[in-house]
Amino acid sequence: MQLSNDTVEVLKNFSTINPNLVIEPGQKIQTISESKTVMAKAEIVEDFPNQVGIYDLNEFLSVLNLIESPSLDFKDKYLTVSGGSNIAQQVQYFYSNTEILTTPQKDINMPEVDVGVTLSEDMLAKLKQASSVLGHSDLSLTGNDGSVEAIIFDVKDSTSNTFTLNIQSDNNITSDFNFDFNIGNLKLIPGDYFVSLSSKKISHWQNLNFPVEYFVALEQSTSF
Repeated sequence: MQLSNDTVEVLKNFSTINPNLVIEPGQKIQTISESKTVMAKAEIVEDFPNQVGIYDLNEFLSVLNLIESPSLDFKDKYLTVSGGSNIAQQVQYFYSNTEILTTPQKDINMPEVDVGVTLSEDMLAKLKQASSVLGHSDLSLTGNDGSVEAIIFDVKDSTSNTFTLNIQSDNNITSDFNFDFNIGNLKLIPGDYFVSLSSKKISHWQNLNFPVEYFVALEQSTSF
């Protein structure tokens, strides 16, 4: 099996959420952060034949980079990564014990959605840039008078500098609300996202360009 570029990008993204990964047989990959605040799922084109436990996903990705045109062959306790054009190369990579790895134990059932908004890739990039420039890690999706704004701010300092981005005007939005995030939890594959927000302090981020989704916990300062 050779991994597609898309699947490698998913693995790179998931490594920023959790260095552990358990790949189950089939065409779906999922991970969860150690803090249980972020869960991610992706559908891939490859069909994994058996369970693969990886303790250090970044190391595994480095192994793939070590081998020219890497091809994976799955055994019971390990896989081999082989390739090379002029000189044959091979790495024997043993699976980790899945009992010591942090993996999702059950699916998340998204509760009733109170608000849905679309955030473009450019909007998300601008919000992360503003977070870096201002040195703030707090993001609020705020509804007021039928408009939705994304605000970068410091929840601990009401006099701090803020950045505001108007993301949606919708006559159907009549409630005032603020759904608050730690922007560090938004470890997303680039793309446009439809974001479902629940007053139960959970959000669902569906990538509109690629079959990957994220469930991200909201901060306690959220109100609806």
